[in-house]
Amino acid sequence: MELPSKINNNEKSLHQGIPCLGNGDLISNRKFTALVVDSDPFIQILHKAILKSLGVETQFVGSGIDALDLLVSGANFDIIAIAWVLPMMNGVEATRRIRAMGIRSKILAVTACNIEREKQAFLDAGVDAFIEKPLTPDRVASILREMQNS
Repeated sequence: MELPSKINNNEKSLHQGIPCLGNGDLISNRKFTALVVDSDPFIQILHKAILKSLGVETQFVGSGIDALDLLVSGANFDIIAIAWVLPMMNGVEATRRIRAMGIRSKILAVTACNIEREKQAFLDAGVDAFIEKPLTPDRVASILREMQNS
């Protein structure tokens, strides 16, 4: 039996666990994992809801140091969404150190500020994409599709 390209949200997919957007477009048949690095509890709740709705298994930490500690312990993630403003170590420095560890996860800079020099600092540190807060279901779905197809 073939997997349909679209399904109604009220119907179950032929392959359980495949998330879809509100318009019925399938996201992925692969289970993705994400680490969200943000100290704002509201953003953590919002991003958790968005990622969960798209079938992404998500873990949260509130600082760059906590992210590094988690990654050093052997945790692996497909996506790391990281804020600029973090306690103890900002997102740019944490990203730089994550890349220095050889971690190839897709890193998304997710920040409320869209100043060009901030964007460039994040890109120079090794992020793959720069996204204004908050994440949106459509933006995350687009990234998941891109990852699925690569």
